[in-house]
Amino acid sequence: MHKYLILFFLVTLFLGACKSNSIPNGIIKPDDMAGLLTEIHIIDGRLYSGLQTPDTLYKYGMGNYLAAFEKFHTDSAGFRKSMNYYSTNPDKISDIYDEVDKRIKALSDSVNLISTKERRAAQKADSIKAIHKADSIKKAAQKHPNVISNADSLKKLKQKHPDALPKK
Repeated sequence: MHKYLILFFLVTLFLGACKSNSIPNGIIKPDDMAGLLTEIHIIDGRLYSGLQTPDTLYKYGMGNYLAAFEKFHTDSAGFRKSMNYYSTNPDKISDIYDEVDKRIKALSDSVNLISTKERRAAQKADSIKAIHKADSIKKAAQKHPNVISNADSLKKLKQKHPDALPKK
C-alpha cells in the first residue's frame, strides 16, 4: 500500500509539473493579441504626440481604445485578463512583442515611403514652376526688350545722379 501511495504522489507531481502550451478560454490568441497591442501602441502614440491634458486624453482616447477592442472582438476586461496571463509567461509575451515590433516597423516604413514620394513630387512641381517662371521672364524680355533696357538705364542714372529722379 505504501508503494502505491508513493507512486500516486509521484505521478501527481509529475503531471502537475508539466505545463500545457494551450491557451485557456477567455484569453486572446497570440496573433490577435499582437494586432491589438499594435493598435493600442499606435493610439498611445497619437494621443501623446498631441494634447496631453488628462481630460482630453480620456475624452479622445477612450473612443479609440474601445474601437480597437471592438475590432478584435474583446473588451478592456478581456484585454486586462489576457495581459495578466501573457505577462506570467515571458516567452509568449516576448514572441507577441516581437510580432508587434515587426508590424510597427512595417507601418513606419510604409509611412516613410509615402512621405518620401510626396516630397519628391513636391520638389518636382517646384522645379517645374521655377522653369516656367524663368521661361516667362525670357519671353517677356524678348517681347519687350525696351522695358528691361529702360530699367537698366534708370538704375544707372540713379546711381550717377541720385537727386535727378523724383522720389515716390
